[in-house]
Amino acid sequence: MPHKLPFRVVHVSSQDENFPAEELNRHSPATRGWVSSRFCPFPQKLVLSLERHAHLRKIQVLCHQYMIPFLEMITATRVEFFVGTPLECDVNHYRTARYVRLGYVSLSDNESTEFKARELKSVHLDTCGSYIQLLLHRNYPNRYNMYNQVGIIAVNLIGGFTGDPSEIDPDAFNMNAYRYDFIPPTEDLAFDIYQDPEVADIIRRLEKLKQTAVLREFDLVLTSTPT
Repeated sequence: MPHKLPFRVVHVSSQDENFPAEELNRHSPATRGWVSSRFCPFPQKLVLSLERHAHLRKIQVLCHQYMIPFLEMITATRVEFFVGTPLECDVNHYRTARYVRLGYVSLSDNESTEFKARELKSVHLDTCGSYIQLLLHRNYPNRYNMYNQVGIIAVNLIGGFTGDPSEIDPDAFNMNAYRYDFIPPTEDLAFDIYQDPEVADIIRRLEKLKQTAVLREFDLVLTSTPT
């Protein structure tokens, strides 16, 4: 079953000393997020390294309420996504990884909310890799962003590690009875951002226990059904 994938930021083009990129490594209501340096060059690049090679099913990005990136000379705002796979000769370095462009998401200029709301973007995908690269283009100008910075409050990667025996094999289950690709709401970024970390961990453990019980019940039904 897809779940939150731990990662760490291994490269960033720039950062504000009060909003370092390491803030993206954890999720909580107190998360401040990452903000680029003042008057930074564009595009800004972020590279996230997964603990190991994984099958990615969903990426979520929670953007800053007024430090919003956009693509210069195009009216739509956007953040580009790339997935990276390390070369065999250098399996642990993002610099030599081979990256494939996945696409982009468009962002609102946030004027309608008077720059008070943070926009959460979710992208469903089906790809494998060890690194995720984000390119953030030039910001939307507004009266609150005097230094032309861009920022991200949080990033969430959902999927499963390849070769992990705990991951569910879709061929091993009755697909009509169980959705192996179901993503529990406890894995959603909004759950962690607005939930106390300790309470979130307890709820997540209970959710896993429930899913384990459901799987065992399916196994029991399948093994006891006459053929």
